[in-house]
Amino acid sequence: MNILLLGAGGGGGNILRSLKALFRADLAVVQKTDAKYADRLRRAVTTRFLDTNEFSLSDVPPEERLLIGAAGTARFGSRHDPQVARAALEESRAEVEGLISRYAVVVVIGSGGKGTGAGTVFPLAEIARRQRKLVIPIFVRPSFQRHEVEKQRYDQALQVTGQFDAAKIRLIEILNDRGYVETDPQPQAVVWERMNRPIARGLRGLLYVLSDLSQVDPSDLSALFAGEGRLRTGFAQIDPAADRDPGDDEIDVAARTCWDDSFYAFQGQVGTSLVCIQGDWSNIADARIKSRLATLAVAGTSGHPYNPLYARAIRTPKPWGLSAIFAEYTGPCAPLDLDWTTPSRTARGLRETTMGVAVDVPRVEAPAPAEDPPVLAAEPLAAFEPQLAFSTLWEFAVALNRRDPAALAIAQNGAEPRIAVDAVDVKKLLTTLWFRSAFDGLSAAWRERLLDALVEGLVIPNHALKSRRGLAPLESLDYTEIKEIYSKSFVPESARADVELLLAAGRAWGAGVIGRFRFAESPRIDTARRLGALLQSFRP
Repeated sequence: MNILLLGAGGGGGNILRSLKALFRADLAVVQKTDAKYADRLRRAVTTRFLDTNEFSLSDVPPEERLLIGAAGTARFGSRHDPQVARAALEESRAEVEGLISRYAVVVVIGSGGKGTGAGTVFPLAEIARRQRKLVIPIFVRPSFQRHEVEKQRYDQALQVTGQFDAAKIRLIEILNDRGYVETDPQPQAVVWERMNRPIARGLRGLLYVLSDLSQVDPSDLSALFAGEGRLRTGFAQIDPAADRDPGDDEIDVAARTCWDDSFYAFQGQVGTSLVCIQGDWSNIADARIKSRLATLAVAGTSGHPYNPLYARAIRTPKPWGLSAIFAEYTGPCAPLDLDWTTPSRTARGLRETTMGVAVDVPRVEAPAPAEDPPVLAAEPLAAFEPQLAFSTLWEFAVALNRRDPAALAIAQNGAEPRIAVDAVDVKKLLTTLWFRSAFDGLSAAWRERLLDALVEGLVIPNHALKSRRGLAPLESLDYTEIKEIYSKSFVPESARADVELLLAAGRAWGAGVIGRFRFAESPRIDTARRLGALLQSFRP
């Protein structure tokens, strides 16, 4: 999954610099132990510094600069006027929209202190949302009480957060007021850096999760970022002695540190949230971390809306610990309709920068016609020979989902004997959301190979389901009938997984594939069972 980190204006650029420095330090460590993984991470994350002032970009590598509105501003900035910045973005809209279109996830970072961040952070997030990207906006509200800005600019910052609220785009809002400590007064630059580092550390863990969606389902992320309200991140370091689990005291301190981060605009009830655990310790320690965070999340609340999602970033370099993104609970809401794919690309291209390292990536081409399957290749397939064998189908599928060149090359044929294909793995993959986009990149031979393994290796229990024709065995139902029963009727818990598998197979290979499956011997549907099934359908 590819991620764009987009800093808007000077304040957003400063936070992005802190995050970039952390991530590049990670890459230097990973490069020594796993060069291939480091290269994948490097390619997954791209940085761009957007501004109206050419001089504020002087310390940014040329390929990472995104100067907007050059004609309207003469490259000299927005004059602390958000309206001028907004006009500059409109002048360069085509270029900005083209950039955003190449990424599945867009993190937009801006500050309300001057003009460019305040004028562009919401329109940039809106562009990403309209393109059905997962957008994570971060906005710093300047301090009026501490005289960082005058009342007019403070009101402009409040208008920005109001725009996000009206559009129902969740926002990470950071309050500069909370960076001031009476007992430890520091220069402004020190205060800002003291705030930027924990923000960057919290986002660091999120980048590892978003770059590898085998750790968390896209559907869960669509729910996490849906609705309105605020988000906040948290990070805590856990550094136990080598070869031992962190102790209860270490876990307690880490959970509270992650939970109590004070720079954010909401501290109230938390709903759906994502917790990323990083560290080479046991699942028992993981369970204690989760339990302690849950205790903090539900303390003093009624109804306990806390709904955590968990991801494990096992290859994250030190410092280890836990990071989280907590979503303010604002009631039930429908998941976002997001497009987790990116446009097809060809070898003709432009120069892109991933975390400060320039690499060649192709130019975005027009999407393929609707009847053609999506093309997952990011580079010409002929340039990569399938020399690397993936020992399991799961490893191959994950690599394909990441657009690994070797996996993309292997996906064009179905004769890779080094990859074992069995029914259990196919079944597991077929019922995960992220595999659907990877499936589209498989050749016809690969698809048939997976189907053969599935239908030959599984015998499905012949569950009795309540249909329009009465209680009927599963083998007597076609795809349309199964789909109708699943969406409109009660499906017993004992049959749900098998029904979902058949529906997933029908979506992947077509409705007629249902007839290829083998079912266990048909059960006798007697009167008692019929009555029991009917009564069960009336349960609340």
